[in-house]
Amino acid sequence: MEPWKLRFINEYNELKVKTEKLGNMLSAYLTNELNFTPKCDYNLLHEQYVYMKNYLDVLERRAMIEDIDLKEEN
Repeated sequence: MEPWKLRFINEYNELKVKTEKLGNMLSAYLTNELNFTPKCDYNLLHEQYVYMKNYLDVLERRAMIEDIDLKEEN
């Protein structure tokens, strides 16, 4: 596989993991189940989450156009 496609897949996978972790944190934030107190308020963190989800969507659409299998092992 071409190096840029591997970098693309790595970027996608890393962003997906980080987005999922932030989503889990936001769920815990709403239910007061965090084991720490964030300095940022919920709204700012949620805005970040929305942008991350949108970026994931862009990467997924681009992968389809570029014929990149995001599930491929690297």
